[in-house]
Amino acid sequence: MKGRGGHPSRLALLGCLVSLCVASVESFTTQTAWTTHTSESISLADNPSPQGPISEEERPTTTHGITEDAPYFVSPPLSTVRTRLGRPAVLTCVVKHIGNRQVSWIRGRDLHVLSSGQITFSSDARLSVAHSQDSWTLTIKFSQPRDAGTYSCQINTQPPQAVWYNLTVIEARANILGKETLYLQSGSTISLQCVIKEQLAIPGLVLWYQDDHLVERQSSRIKVTTKVTNVTTSTLTVEAARLRDSGNYSCWPSAGRPDSVLVHVIQGDPPAAMQHGSSAPGACPFLLVPMILTSLMFLLT
Repeated sequence: MKGRGGHPSRLALLGCLVSLCVASVESFTTQTAWTTHTSESISLADNPSPQGPISEEERPTTTHGITEDAPYFVSPPLSTVRTRLGRPAVLTCVVKHIGNRQVSWIRGRDLHVLSSGQITFSSDARLSVAHSQDSWTLTIKFSQPRDAGTYSCQINTQPPQAVWYNLTVIEARANILGKETLYLQSGSTISLQCVIKEQLAIPGLVLWYQDDHLVERQSSRIKVTTKVTNVTTSTLTVEAARLRDSGNYSCWPSAGRPDSVLVHVIQGDPPAAMQHGSSAPGACPFLLVPMILTSLMFLLT
């Protein structure tokens, strides 16, 4: 295999090596390009859409502009839901291309799974889930203050996709103006004013109670007037108060929290302790007398 002087054979061998190197580089380049293209395709298939809600115009697409048939949320019209105490709370999320995936509702405060699909996992009969086309609706009947908080609508993709809702339960609260305890002379007029700033479940419906009895509105001495503006104001008036008009008066807004005041109707002028609203200051000197006498006797002996 040796030519003249040996040089031609060396040149031929060097040429073969160069050809082999060029062929290897071309093969590696082709394989790398194919691997990169394949990896991109797999990545797009495994991660079809970003987490969270997206609009119809932001639907995930491949590099060729073809829409993927992967589940995604449509942005909810309201992420903050408000309802009145005792009224149903309705939370709805819309999911496109759900396929064989499941939609679950999760309560934020304890991460309790309330439902998967249309099956609920709660002993609370007030909770229900309804499915209509692309909508998944969680309904809480007769909402209570404890129902307030965050709720998540979730798709069991990898990683999971979720949208969050904040539920506020509005509770009307009564506030009777003035002192918590009133002392009035017999024959005077009892006038109590109750103010509710929140909207009532039944506008204008405010009830007054004396102890555990509903106040008789038809009496000639008793009047109840209620006005609804930006707030609700209810006034109870009892003319020519009698001893039997004493008691605990409560103002109850419809589906709300009441407030109360204690009314004492007395004969003649009220004692000094009642005028100050407490009997403790007057009692203290009398309680000290026995202690002082005992101390003096101890010192004298």
